Amino acid sequence: MSNADAKKALFHRDLSYDYPLIVRGEGIYLYDETGKRYIDGAAGASNVTLGHGRQRIADAMAEQAKTLAYCFATHFTTQPALDLAGRVSAIAPGDLNHAYFVSGGSEGIETAIKIARQYHVQRGNGQKHQVIARWRGYHGATLGALGVTGIPGMRDLFAPLLPNFPHIAPCYPYRCVFAGCEGKCNLTCAYELEQMILQTGPDNVAAFVAEPLVLGGVAAAIPPKDYYPLVREICDKYDVLFIADEIITGFGRSGRYFAIEHWDVIPDMIVFGKAASSGYAPLSGVIIRDSIRDTFAAGGTPFAHVFTYVNNPIAMRVGLEVLDIIEEEGILEHTAQMGAYLLEKASALDAHPSVGEIRGLGLILGIELVRDKDTKEPFPASLGFHKRLNKILLDKGLSVGSGGGTADWVNGDDLRFYPPLIITRSQIDNVIATIDEGLTQLEAELGHEGTN
Repeated sequence: MSNADAKKALFHRDLSYDYPLIVRGEGIYLYDETGKRYIDGAAGASNVTLGHGRQRIADAMAEQAKTLAYCFATHFTTQPALDLAGRVSAIAPGDLNHAYFVSGGSEGIETAIKIARQYHVQRGNGQKHQVIARWRGYHGATLGALGVTGIPGMRDLFAPLLPNFPHIAPCYPYRCVFAGCEGKCNLTCAYELEQMILQTGPDNVAAFVAEPLVLGGVAAAIPPKDYYPLVREICDKYDVLFIADEIITGFGRSGRYFAIEHWDVIPDMIVFGKAASSGYAPLSGVIIRDSIRDTFAAGGTPFAHVFTYVNNPIAMRVGLEVLDIIEEEGILEHTAQMGAYLLEKASALDAHPSVGEIRGLGLILGIELVRDKDTKEPFPASLGFHKRLNKILLDKGLSVGSGGGTADWVNGDDLRFYPPLIITRSQIDNVIATIDEGLTQLEAELGHEGTN
């Protein structure tokens, strides 16, 4: 079968897009069938944190596969699973000392929601079933995870199938919907959580789930220092579990193992994924506090939930190898240093008339793109600004993430750059220079229509 026929046989997500055929990866780079090199500026799906082509991870996978590739977690346990649980609990903050391993982020969110539900039921609070989330948050694509996801473009087609979970505003100071904020958060968005709990009925609310940084529907909207302490206080007041979705931010992306640590807050659960295996094997999971595990143990009833690949030995072995590399190579320290350098270099892009705001934490860079810097007027969706910029950058050998609808769900654009955590200063210089060139080119193509 020819590649042309094979491309038809493979049901791609976007049938109108001509996907480059990638044949090899090395470090922060991908290579296509023609030999063209791309900087993987989205680290795969933000998961290939340690870079492509790590031989020691491949060797660990092969060794584990030869020894024990699979056994069912409902009947057995394995040493890699025991070892990884110990390592993960050791890096998690506070008394988050227990891990449940699954295959992907959506599975992790589904698991956390079910843990929250059963936890309250076993404590005699059977009415508690609602999970409050935030608009613009992304928590996964399965129906339960999509129910808490707050991006209408992803939800609308499947709305009749989704649980009716309530949503509140995100912490998004650049385009805050509340009067009096005007670019500097006054925590009205956090107090909205309490209002929603009261509106829904405290006896009905099981949990609140949020990404530490808003990354789904906004490029790196970062709450102020007081935001999550207030969230923690509100959750405690109404016996609501706080679930931190660290699927993107966990395992080093922010310069710490978990981004929530920047706010000195301990959630009741952390959902992790992606970087936990650096993309080498499907691996995600939920870390829970002592009080949750103790409630399950006291109840004497098994957790009413299982997936086929819970505690998969190969994935567990990869997770252990990833943690070894993070420690041996000082990845957290390197990420913090390179993140500060990236934000410093990216600040020069503010000279572009299409750059409204530059945001970042660790090796997460978000650039909000606007038609008018002073009024924050967005580009119209019909212009396809972020898609055109993506295409220009890809032609120049830089793959990045981007989003649309950032202003009003229809109009507005952003660019997201979250590379492998092993990126160097010279590579960052190259990236920023390429983005600079891409913006200059697109602004010139648009003329006065697309700039101030």
